[in-house]
Amino acid sequence: MYLILSYFCYLIAILAGYTAAYGILIQMFPDYGLLELSIGFVGTAMFFPLIPLYPAISNGDWTIAIVCYIFIMFGVILGNYSRKSKA
Repeated sequence: MYLILSYFCYLIAILAGYTAAYGILIQMFPDYGLLELSIGFVGTAMFFPLIPLYPAISNGDWTIAIVCYIFIMFGVILGNYSRKSKA
C-alpha cells in the first residue's frame, strides 16, 4: 500500500516538473510545434527536479518547486517505509 502511495507522490512531482517546463516552453516558443514539444518532453524527463527552479528564481513563483520537492520527499519516505514494513 505504501509503495503505491510512494509512486503516486512521484507522479505528482513529475507532473509539477512538466507544468513548470510547459510554462518555460510557452515563454521561449509562443508558437511551438511538435519538434519543440518532443524535445521539451525528453529534456524534462531527464531533469524534472531541476526545472521548477527556473520559475522560482526568475519570477519568484516558488509554488511549483515547493510542490515538486515536498512530493519527492514524501515519495522517498513512503518508499523506505514500505521496504521496512515488509521485513
